[in-house]
Amino acid sequence: MNNFNLFAEVFNERGALLAIFGAMGGAVRSAALKTTWREGLRVTFIGTTTAFGVGVLAPILLRPWIGELPEGMAAALGTLCSCAFLVGLLAVTFIERSLAQSGETGQLGEAEK
Repeated sequence: MNNFNLFAEVFNERGALLAIFGAMGGAVRSAALKTTWREGLRVTFIGTTTAFGVGVLAPILLRPWIGELPEGMAAALGTLCSCAFLVGLLAVTFIERSLAQSGETGQLGEAEK
């Protein structure tokens, strides 16, 4: 009998590496902009979750910026980790710009200010 475990397939070593590299991308963005520790934690969390959620699609989504990859490179672990880092680095910017275009502020709500 095939013992397929969806939880183990989703939360495996590759997913953990993508989350770690996404967190590093968010942390680099936070350090470069010299944000507060709370903002840094938010940016790192968003980088982690976005890189994990995008997963192996990151090289395809980043194709306009990184160009075409050689055959078989998109699935290589080094390529995936590099793309996860870039997703973590850029995720907050994409989210904030999307919110700004839709009329949202993307910042703390009035009750939290």
